[in-house]
Amino acid sequence: IRECIGCNICVSGDMTGGISRCTQNTAFMEEWRKGWHPERARPKGPSDSVLVVGAGPAGLEAALQAARRGYRVTLAEATTVLGGRVARERGLPGLAAWGRVADYRTGQLAPLTNAEIYRDSRLSAEDVLAMGAEHVALATGASWRRDAVARHHLHPIATDPAMPVFTPDDLMAGEGPRDGRVVIYDDDHFYMGSVMAEVLVARGCAVTFVTPATKVAEWTDNTLEQGTIMRRLLGLGVTVTLSKAPVAIGAGDVTLECCWTGAQQAIAADAVLMVTARLPHDGLWHDLRARQAEWAEAGIRSVRLIGDAAAPGPIAWATYA
Repeated sequence: IRECIGCNICVSGDMTGGISRCTQNTAFMEEWRKGWHPERARPKGPSDSVLVVGAGPAGLEAALQAARRGYRVTLAEATTVLGGRVARERGLPGLAAWGRVADYRTGQLAPLTNAEIYRDSRLSAEDVLAMGAEHVALATGASWRRDAVARHHLHPIATDPAMPVFTPDDLMAGEGPRDGRVVIYDDDHFYMGSVMAEVLVARGCAVTFVTPATKVAEWTDNTLEQGTIMRRLLGLGVTVTLSKAPVAIGAGDVTLECCWTGAQQAIAADAVLMVTARLPHDGLWHDLRARQAEWAEAGIRSVRLIGDAAAPGPIAWATYA
């Protein structure tokens, strides 16, 4: 049983008029269009081996599906923990269920004799070429940006190096401010900004939540969570500032600009947390592409970049990839 994680990505398909998805059951909505069955794996092709680099949601799903089809699968994870982004996000307030994405897949992989998992195994292009795998899937993930670039700003904004600027990755690693005034700039509009606010409030910080949208976590209207998130933030004492975005970060303040009028105001801050876009970890992909002339001699027939390493998005997009 693929236990539901309660992300409501399935509902968002109805709300946006698009095809529905399921984070846990990747065959959902593709049973007829693509002939996918949630339990019956298609037979493998003429090749035998698959190397998957990265054991996040995309890598775990790729390894599981390839192994079920009968390929000899090697899964290499750079850290000692399987799960990638969900291994980090499951420790955040209200997101413990995110861990089921990793738990289900690692549990299904464990008894398979044709799948080998190697932790603490960061691979270089040289390593991949030496592995002898016929097909390679690179699921190396992504990291949050700290320069304000996302939907509203397409270029970095002026930032005084004296102002500490953090990302969700920093907080999930146990770093970041423990007190003082923190400005969160949310141009992601999904769940992460509000969860980060809750983490900072629990640490004793006074939080101002800034977004260019007209609502906090605006996209969560599609997952039926926006009202709950807004009530939660107001109940925690978070100051909510809508329809504004930072245009400059000083040593002790942040200059905000109204998205409608252009009027500016400066608010005092001791630190800034950027919840904006994410950058893919695609260095290994580019290194391998640069050595494509060596693939055939190494026995490699294909290399694919998948999941957040190809296009950062919701977890359901990673498992679907």
